Amino acid sequence: MSSTAPGFLAPSIHPDVVMMICTAGHVDHGKTALVGLLTGCQTDRLREERERGLTIEPGFAPCWLGGNLCVGIVDVPGHEKFIKNMVAGVSGIDFTILVIAADDGVMPQTVEHLEIMRLLGVNRGLVALTKTDLVDPELLALRVEEVREFMAGTFLEGTPICPLSAVSGEGYGAFYKTLVVGIGALAARRGQGVFRMPIERVFQREGFGLVLSGIPIDGAIAVGDEVELVPGGRRGRVRRMECFGRDATRGGCGQCLAINVPALAKDPPRRGEVLAAPGAIVPARQLHVRLRAVGRMDKPLAHAESVKLHIGTSEINGKVYLLEGRELAGGGEALATLVLDQPAAAAPGDRFILRRPSPAMTVAGGDVLTVEAPAARAPRKLIAERLAQLLSVMGTARPEDEDWPRRRIEHMLRHERPTGAAPRELAAAALRPPGAAAAILAGLVGDGRALALSEQLYIHADNYRACYQQICERVGRAGEGALSLNLASLREGLDWPPPLWARLEADLAAAGLVRQQGARVVLAAAAERFNERERRQLERLAEIFERTGFQSPRPDELPGLLGVEPALADRLLEHLRNEGKVVALTKNVILSSSCLKLAQDRAIAIIREKGVLDSADFKLVIESSRKYALAILDWLDERRVTTRLGNLRKLAPGHEERML
Repeated sequence: MSSTAPGFLAPSIHPDVVMMICTAGHVDHGKTALVGLLTGCQTDRLREERERGLTIEPGFAPCWLGGNLCVGIVDVPGHEKFIKNMVAGVSGIDFTILVIAADDGVMPQTVEHLEIMRLLGVNRGLVALTKTDLVDPELLALRVEEVREFMAGTFLEGTPICPLSAVSGEGYGAFYKTLVVGIGALAARRGQGVFRMPIERVFQREGFGLVLSGIPIDGAIAVGDEVELVPGGRRGRVRRMECFGRDATRGGCGQCLAINVPALAKDPPRRGEVLAAPGAIVPARQLHVRLRAVGRMDKPLAHAESVKLHIGTSEINGKVYLLEGRELAGGGEALATLVLDQPAAAAPGDRFILRRPSPAMTVAGGDVLTVEAPAARAPRKLIAERLAQLLSVMGTARPEDEDWPRRRIEHMLRHERPTGAAPRELAAAALRPPGAAAAILAGLVGDGRALALSEQLYIHADNYRACYQQICERVGRAGEGALSLNLASLREGLDWPPPLWARLEADLAAAGLVRQQGARVVLAAAAERFNERERRQLERLAEIFERTGFQSPRPDELPGLLGVEPALADRLLEHLRNEGKVVALTKNVILSSSCLKLAQDRAIAIIREKGVLDSADFKLVIESSRKYALAILDWLDERRVTTRLGNLRKLAPGHEERML
């Protein structure tokens, strides 16, 4: 089931791979021979490769560097026709060995490979000047100077140039020591994100079935774990796994894995698809990206130009839409949107290459900023503004950086989900498992950067303050002419989630601005607008309802009783209701709260004594009319203090909790 030939693996030690490195360079410059010296592996595994003497698809091999340290080496193709496979091979690479033959010197694919490395974000490496046995010392010295000049201004400027011969072995020891020092200076890949592995090969192995091989660019996987194929969404469980040709129970970021997933065998996956943790990534037809053009182009990259996207192990046709101009000249940078002919399994932070289909050449590369599933595009200006906003938060952070997921989550809360987001959404945006995202959210809450509205909804603190201020202004405007608002009016036009409203209303009440009373919000400052005369009228009105008891006046009788205009009478009555001093049982039946409580207590006492209460008898109990008796009993039913059985009332279960 192995995807590589056997290598010099320590027989009793499982490799602890901290990163992937690669060889790159022109065809027939000795990359595969160099990998053979380092690993003992023959990475040209295809018959065609061995017969033709060149590498078509990337070969993988482990390289022991002492102790339990093992790096994976990718031997990528050098021939121009196989550049697309070279791009697949260098996805997720941390360190490159640029191979240049001493007899040829710098050649076309040397230049293109170095450019691709730069575009894919590789920024460490060294130069192996091979085939020194074919040149004399004078030419070798000249080649060293030529290479040093070629490296000027690139990420390899000032890096070691190591002459060696794979035939005689001369110079290999110095090269090896230099390699170990260079790799030792790099931090280990953390791989703390969700599992994602671009599929490099798909094959059947007798006795095991379907096998998928590749190098995970993040996360870890174990035998028994469920995985998802993207695009497509089909799922299955890992039955068996190998890491660098040896049986393993788990593997992850930076390791060459061969994974057996029987459930996917009916419709086998294809190279270019991605095996991922379920729900980790969503297929996207649009990628919003940051582009960097190659330094040497025949003509600038044009707006809406057709391109081939190479990302992971996939190659997809599409168009590039520049967001800040109509063309991108060599060496320039720009924000752009890639609209693809078919979905890509891409995620923020992924590196990619763009090539012109004809004549075939690399024109640009960069990193994905955001992805979108639909094909419909927003206006260029709006997309550019959103991306600039994202970059202002993310800076130069990369997904493997410790700070990247926190920045990504905070940006999503601040700009993409202004009224709150669920932890699962935030975990997906940060490409982190739920547990890791929960820890980040806890940190943001602890720092005052976010609020937990509920277990399933978080909001950025700045956005919450903006929502609170908006509602305060709405309450203030309403208070200029009303004493209370119904909740529907307070929330009108604001499609905010219930936990946000609950927090806002609680904070408004805590600040003394409002008080919720049933389905209404009472404006605390409203009473302050009554003058002295109106306050006396309030006292008179309250006294009227207390005195009249179960023979209280209708609302339309109040202006005459008080000697005031109807509008003021309505305001006074509303204020008494808001204060809880009177209760409206129906449109025309309003009782003081004390009278209503008295009626409630009498009804309950009778039911407790007799088991039921006859509604026809209740008007005698309160010494009032049938209208008042029925209004009181219906109100008790609505509050579930009582339940109705024809003309009889019984006490409702748990009625004590709902009594006045």
